[in-house]
Amino acid sequence: MSDGNSRVRLNLRVDEDVKCAFNDEVEAKFGKCRPYAGIELEREFRYFLDEGEFAELNNVVDDLTDSLDGSEGKEKIRETNRSKTTVASHRIAEDVRTALMSAAEDDFRSPGKLVEAIMYGYVTNGSAIERLTQKLRDISEQSKPDVDSSMGAKERRTKTIAHELEQSGPGGFTLKEFDEAIEAAQGIGASDYTRRQYLPRVLDELDFTWHPRNPDLFISRESLDLPEVRDPTKKPVMLVDRDDKRLAIKIAAYRAQGDFKDKAAFSVDDAVDLFEGRVRKNTVRPLMREVAESSPGYRWDRDDSQLKVDRKKVRRHYDQNTEVVKIEHEESTPVGRGD
Repeated sequence: MSDGNSRVRLNLRVDEDVKCAFNDEVEAKFGKCRPYAGIELEREFRYFLDEGEFAELNNVVDDLTDSLDGSEGKEKIRETNRSKTTVASHRIAEDVRTALMSAAEDDFRSPGKLVEAIMYGYVTNGSAIERLTQKLRDISEQSKPDVDSSMGAKERRTKTIAHELEQSGPGGFTLKEFDEAIEAAQGIGASDYTRRQYLPRVLDELDFTWHPRNPDLFISRESLDLPEVRDPTKKPVMLVDRDDKRLAIKIAAYRAQGDFKDKAAFSVDDAVDLFEGRVRKNTVRPLMREVAESSPGYRWDRDDSQLKVDRKKVRRHYDQNTEVVKIEHEESTPVGRGD
């Protein structure tokens, strides 16, 4: 990684939770943090600086993307909401540290904030190689031959899948039946990736939605009396977006057990279990912090890595916690009109 250059300590201040999340992510991938954290971080820095083999590969991938439907350009580096900071002392090549300091100056932000943002991107979006892999998958999907020139490949496949599922009748369709319908669409097969890509499109095409009591069943919206606010903890994980995850955490934390009647504690492990293990700790931890920062009655306990809840306070601050209060205290479970 260092190309023969001497290695030095990074020695820049970053958000403590972001650093911990980055180190946890590296340990989850490699079994231990050292020396891989420094190696991975240097690779991410080189990728950001457009240096090294992954940066060269990314340029080729971007050229391919541009030839298909227009390049999205350089990846955006998101800043985080800083809390307590700590020193990141990972060892990296000296020339990379120097280039990073210069890039931060050109980017009008502190070097520590730039490093923190790159770490956060690794945690939330994966490593450089994982992001490139996803780009190549997207290119592969976009480049499949379209037998119908009057519509795009995804639109054609969506209509094919929807047509297959319409044969299931008014009772809706299951996830297994959806997988079988995918096989009828030319050029794709059933997988987690194709479910994420096509299930939302097919639901829109059919005006269907997920069943409130059976996450494996999808039915017509007309067959349900839907409440104003739906409980995202019952929504199929593959359909859950970032806002759904945040609200699901708020609701699950509100329902959690505590030492006293109106107190509750909800851990990072609890949040991972909530999403059936399909969402990483490093994804749910920032969401839990966001809940604490934006919602009265919720407090992030850094020492215990828990979301602490005062249920009475949550109810008192209705405007900031409207959805939680409606789901828990105002809305009844939807009932099928034909049930």
